[in-house]
Amino acid sequence: MKIGIISDIHEDIKRLKEAFKVLDKEKCSQIVCLGDLAGYSVPYYGFLWSRNAHEVIELLKKRCEFTLLGNHDLFSIRKLPKHKAGFSYPKNWYSLDYQTREKLSKDKIYLYEYNELPALLTKEDKKFIQKLPEYVIKQYGDLKILFSHYAYPDLTGSTTFEPATPKDVKKHFEFMKKNGCTLGISGHDHKEGMMVFTKNEVSEISFNKTIKLTNDITWLHGASVVNGSFANGVLVLDTDNMEIKTIPLKSKKHIPPEWRKL
Repeated sequence: MKIGIISDIHEDIKRLKEAFKVLDKEKCSQIVCLGDLAGYSVPYYGFLWSRNAHEVIELLKKRCEFTLLGNHDLFSIRKLPKHKAGFSYPKNWYSLDYQTREKLSKDKIYLYEYNELPALLTKEDKKFIQKLPEYVIKQYGDLKILFSHYAYPDLTGSTTFEPATPKDVKKHFEFMKKNGCTLGISGHDHKEGMMVFTKNEVSEISFNKTIKLTNDITWLHGASVVNGSFANGVLVLDTDNMEIKTIPLKSKKHIPPEWRKL
């Protein structure tokens, strides 16, 4: 079975349609979305007039086996994550002013208002996001996979911590092992290809490369669909051959405006 994996669309309906065309060409029998449907960041994206969170959600409903919850999705409906990664959110977190939340977060939690436009969501869109899970576990033959937006205990990617070493994902590996999973797949970091973590090493895999999966516990996260300041793409997992590859989309990188340097 071939499984298409997409993540981090950020309201970019044009690139989402392109991603589905690529995955259809690859003859994927299932497609899954790893979150961040919403969240248009003014500096990092350049498709202001074509952004369409509502149309993105409608297309995901039609095409995806399941869709997960990402950190920007949480913000779009002002919802707190279930897995809080050790941060103690006040119950009135979203009713606090920005400066208060900035002080409380101590740079450990992402805040969004300073550069993110409100997602233009309908009531039904918000209900859809509200019901999204933070992770899904699926069995494909002998292969059991943990799908999430990011790494446990921060499954939604709501904190600013970015794993860089095998030690950094120890808790995620323990969570995978607890749930009987040998493979974990995430998005969030908008990698130009894939980043692959095992218990002993971390590897960066460029676009158009295929890697062979083993029975060793492995966590990987891949590219974004959105046309942003990183090259975008999709993942294709072949469960029969135990291989996963990363395929680029044809977008040119968005160049952030010079005023960000002022």
